[in-house]
Amino acid sequence: MKGSKIKIFALGVLLAVSFTVRGQISNINQLSPQQLKKFAKTAERANDAFTAIFYYERYLELKPNNTAVQYQLAELHRQVRNYNQALDLYKEVNRTSSKKYPLAQFYYAQMLKAAGDYDEAIDQFKKFRRNYKGKDERLYSKIARYEIAGCDSAKGFIANPLDVTIENLNSSINGPHIELSPIPIDDASFIYSSLRIDSLVYFTPKNVDTAMPVRQFYLAKKEGLDWNGGELLPGNINIPGIETGNGVLSRDGERFYFTRCERNWQGEMICAIYRSTKEGDRWTKIEKLPPIINDPNYTATQPALGRTAKSDREIIFFVSNRPEGKGGFDIWYTVWDDEKDRYSRPRNLGSRINTVADEMTPFYNLTTRTLYFSSTGKPGIGGFDIFSAFGERRKWSRIKNIGYPINSSYDDLYFTVSKKGEDGFFVSNRPNDLYEITCCDNIFSYRWNDYIRITVTGAIYPFEKDRFGRKRNLAGFDFMNPDESVEPLEDAQIGLYMLDKEGDEFVFMDRYTTGEDGKYYFTLQPNEEYEFRMEGFQYFDEQMYLSTEFFNFSDTIEMPPTWVNVLTDKPIVLADIYYDFGSAELSSRAKSILDTTLLVMLKEAPEFIIEISSHTDSIGDVQFNLELSQDRANSVVDYLISKGIPTERLVARGYGSSKPVAPNYLPDGSDNPEGREMNRRTEFRIVGTVGEAEEDEDFEYSN
Repeated sequence: MKGSKIKIFALGVLLAVSFTVRGQISNINQLSPQQLKKFAKTAERANDAFTAIFYYERYLELKPNNTAVQYQLAELHRQVRNYNQALDLYKEVNRTSSKKYPLAQFYYAQMLKAAGDYDEAIDQFKKFRRNYKGKDERLYSKIARYEIAGCDSAKGFIANPLDVTIENLNSSINGPHIELSPIPIDDASFIYSSLRIDSLVYFTPKNVDTAMPVRQFYLAKKEGLDWNGGELLPGNINIPGIETGNGVLSRDGERFYFTRCERNWQGEMICAIYRSTKEGDRWTKIEKLPPIINDPNYTATQPALGRTAKSDREIIFFVSNRPEGKGGFDIWYTVWDDEKDRYSRPRNLGSRINTVADEMTPFYNLTTRTLYFSSTGKPGIGGFDIFSAFGERRKWSRIKNIGYPINSSYDDLYFTVSKKGEDGFFVSNRPNDLYEITCCDNIFSYRWNDYIRITVTGAIYPFEKDRFGRKRNLAGFDFMNPDESVEPLEDAQIGLYMLDKEGDEFVFMDRYTTGEDGKYYFTLQPNEEYEFRMEGFQYFDEQMYLSTEFFNFSDTIEMPPTWVNVLTDKPIVLADIYYDFGSAELSSRAKSILDTTLLVMLKEAPEFIIEISSHTDSIGDVQFNLELSQDRANSVVDYLISKGIPTERLVARGYGSSKPVAPNYLPDGSDNPEGREMNRRTEFRIVGTVGEAEEDEDFEYSN
């Protein structure tokens, strides 16, 4: 059931019929039915569905009541997506030989759905679920149930269409064959894969292995309001004779992931993912991703790129039929460690995304943390429908069908979003003004007619003093309008988080690093709730919230200045932490100081790991001072633990007299009481954060 889909969608191998074949096979009318069937089967073995269709159709002209050939011809028409022809053939087989070919009713119902006859399709799916007792009964019954739900929902989607303008791109891009994988570069260019043949070509079994043209990458550019294509992508990504397609650009535009497909020794088309690095304006240094991703026995194709929230590593989503999936073709992911140039063990996205049917053509929008993909296993309007999901890796929510008319009763795939967010591309085999047949995918552009763009900006300032033992004189200071004497925070990172209403938690969306003006900028979505957080161990105790629930128009929001406490990894003295002479026991005064300073910070910034260090002056034995300082540091740590701070967040270090901050003696050799007092101190410094090294179970490296 799924094998035919992969030839069309995952590999992009499809050659369409033209009448040129009739000149090559001029003696077809002289062939006997047995010879016609033999030639048709030879073409099938060569994966040339259209030649097989040609011979089988001639066979049925001579023997119109051969149900076996009718069914096989219906299968071939479905494979190449000639849905109208397949519908009539399945209908006839179901009418005359439903017991011998029980799946004819299932596919007949699917073809009715593709034709938009939802009520009749529902009726046939229901009858199929009652009647079918064959192989994979539970699987087919489950898919039929999804199809029924899709037919029901389709009528609602069509009655409430999206406010979007859709345009079929012109014939300089869309030819008579499949076009696939539009990859936006900027507002005026995109890359796509195509078979650049001006007319439909048809091959005989004798020349199918040597004469078949292959799909390559091309560049399309916008000229005025029109897109024009047909220019080969420069560089050495395209190779003569090798199917090439399904690409994606990295966020910085320096890496290009794409797919190449070749037949293995069994004649099966196997795809693998490659990576090319940009040098100047050309793509060079092509590398095949390692076997942990490109298993030679299974296809890996259709890469898409995301980023991990914590470590900001590149996530490569891809489609594969490898084992341990949920169904036919599933979406998987791997994480790339750019420092070691290694990839994590591929993992399945899980059952919220993948189904018992096929999931394909992923695209990840980093701005909104949204995955777009096509599926035949979720309730949809047509065959492959486009869905969206919010999240990352194996955690997904808000999964929904994106709606009509982007989704149609036909197959809709390769949905992409431009950097602006208000437009993009998708691929569909729906009938259009260029081609009325449904065999071949075209690239369509879309634009939201009422796109709402919300931008938020603000500036970040540091408090003049830190909060530990030092006073601020802020009387009369205007926090809303700081004067020029207060410099904004440069190179500060602020994170944007959005409320996941399904999980009732704020989820990371984006981060911004401030420039000299201390300003940040984010693009927001309407009807959402956001949180802004300072990121990094040196900032704490500052969060802002913003709701866009009532924004039904584009706007720029100016946030009030944000004031943050700034810490460094340098030691900070805890003032007034006293001990009795020669003792490590904390005084009541010292405990009170800890309660109002360090303990407050540790509770407000639960990610901090700190080192407590104790120091002495030079009076006394060196080893005694070292041990005493360690005991004093331990006493502070023990006290903080007794107040609920986890042990793993605290490190005790005794340095004795080894790290003085002032001279113990004056230059003339006399004692320096002030210096000794400064050296007898307790300090803390931030040494890291909990989870600083991302706890990522995906990373099981393979050599």
